[in-house]
Amino acid sequence: MSLSMIRKILLAVVLCSICVCQQFVKASCPSYLHSETEAVYSEAENEMPEDKLVEFNQAEHDRGLAKYTRWFVIIILILSAISLITSYRRLRSQRRANKAIAHQRNILKQTLLDQQVSEDKYKAIFSQANDAIFLMNHETFVDCNGKTLEMFGCKREEIVGHPPYDYSPSKQPDGKSSKDKAILYIEQCKKGISQRFYWVHSRKDGSTFDAEVSLNMINIGEQSFIQAIVRNISERVRAESEMVRAREKAEKATESKTFFLAKMSHEIRTMLGGITNSAQLLRGTRVNDQQSELLDIINASADNLLSIVNEILDFSKIEAGKIDIEDQAFNLRKILDELVSANLSNATEKNIKLYLSVHHHVPEYVSGDELRMKQILANLLSNAIKFTEKGSVSLDVTIDSESHDAWHTTFKVIDSGIGIPDSRIKDMFAEYSQSDVSISRRFGGTGLGLNIVYNLVNLMKGKIDVSSEFGKGTTFSVSIRFGKTDYTGPEEKEQDLLPLANTKQYQVLLAEDNVINQKITIINLVQLGHKVDLAVNGKEAWKKYQENDYEIILMDIQMPEMDGIEVTHLIRKYEAENPDKKRTRIIALTANILGQDADYCLSEGMDAYIPKPFRIEDILEKLEPEETS
Repeated sequence: MSLSMIRKILLAVVLCSICVCQQFVKASCPSYLHSETEAVYSEAENEMPEDKLVEFNQAEHDRGLAKYTRWFVIIILILSAISLITSYRRLRSQRRANKAIAHQRNILKQTLLDQQVSEDKYKAIFSQANDAIFLMNHETFVDCNGKTLEMFGCKREEIVGHPPYDYSPSKQPDGKSSKDKAILYIEQCKKGISQRFYWVHSRKDGSTFDAEVSLNMINIGEQSFIQAIVRNISERVRAESEMVRAREKAEKATESKTFFLAKMSHEIRTMLGGITNSAQLLRGTRVNDQQSELLDIINASADNLLSIVNEILDFSKIEAGKIDIEDQAFNLRKILDELVSANLSNATEKNIKLYLSVHHHVPEYVSGDELRMKQILANLLSNAIKFTEKGSVSLDVTIDSESHDAWHTTFKVIDSGIGIPDSRIKDMFAEYSQSDVSISRRFGGTGLGLNIVYNLVNLMKGKIDVSSEFGKGTTFSVSIRFGKTDYTGPEEKEQDLLPLANTKQYQVLLAEDNVINQKITIINLVQLGHKVDLAVNGKEAWKKYQENDYEIILMDIQMPEMDGIEVTHLIRKYEAENPDKKRTRIIALTANILGQDADYCLSEGMDAYIPKPFRIEDILEKLEPEETS
């Protein structure tokens, strides 16, 4: 029965009940008459004849019965109404419950459908994946995909029920047990920590392959599994190994080249030292104008050759990563003056004006790498003069900005030279780069200068830019950050070389195996009044040191029998064991600027360092120990 039908029946019952009640009220009116009317009614009854009285009583009886019948009908109707109301409410609640159940059924049905779709998707991925996929329950495989069988070369039943380490060598490349490592990874995964690691697997035929393994916990239905995805990365590992071998090979080649350049440098610098010092000694004799001009040519040629050697060696050091940037206080304005002075003669020879413009905000002392800064600016200035045939070259220095601990400085080298074509500007800092082949024939050079500048600026965390108009000139702009410093320079003292009569005379041991350097150095030192002994190898130097008291030893680094570093170690050890022995000042002489730099020599116990080729002024400057403030 529907709710609408129940509503109609209930309405009919209520209406019937109302009608019955109305009739009952009408029929029962006498019982509700006033007491006076009732008294009149009783008096009439007493005066009524007997046969009429019986008839009257029967009528009263029938009327009473009708009254009770009406009450019974009313009660039945009321009870029916209550029953109908209760049924209505029950039916309505049931209908609501049915709706809720239907809704829950729909949700469950959709959930099951989604789960089925998800499982279907997983099965599709599982079966079609390019990686091997395992499902593990505890520590054994319970299922695997087709790629697994292909990758491991076995049947499904040979995998299911087996632990993962059954298809691994006994030990992994790190020497640890495959079983122990596998159990550890699985335990971590069970704790909800996903795992990803390198692994070596073995196939059924005993061959092995490199793999990348991922472990994750997944739920399928009401069960949880460990999913292992194995990707064969043998090709990637092989490629990486080949790259490592290629890099090592390249590094060895670079080391061999560096060693060769160091040896070449040593030999060339040694010869250059002989040439320049011989020319200097000749200049001290009586020479005519033509001979003086020839000596100038010798010196210029030696300087040019030394510049080329330095460029090649600097490039090699940069390539080998053997250049460290220092951070020490130095006089910036002083090196700017020195650079312009050093290039002034070259500019004057070409009738070129050379200008230096330093903004008044540029500080005198800054903190940075003095040597590399000089090298950068010297390269740019010499380049500008080389490629300028008329006009001027200028070096402009300004402060871009200032912070609490730094000066941001810009150096501009501006020339009115041949300029650079637009098509070549982007390649100006490349190795062996010049704007065209004719430039190399016309102006010379290795083409490494700007590449060296570019790399040094980058090592100093600076920036270099170039702008040019072909045929009109070029501007190179270098921006460098210098640290601020409280250093204000050394105490003022006399810097000029003393005349021979006032120079202190020392007992000197020269440890040098090259005959040319021996002769040139001894002649210069003897002319200055020093007493000189010669040792042609390290063993002889050590022996003569023990037999004599020398104030100064000029020590070549590369010598036969025993090198200069080893001799220095023996001398310093001997001095430590014999405190009465006066400390001897040891000055390093070396042309191997790649392997034996100043810091290295000083750290090995030497007191000073003179790079070859040296001039006699270099030796005189180092003979006197530096005064400490």
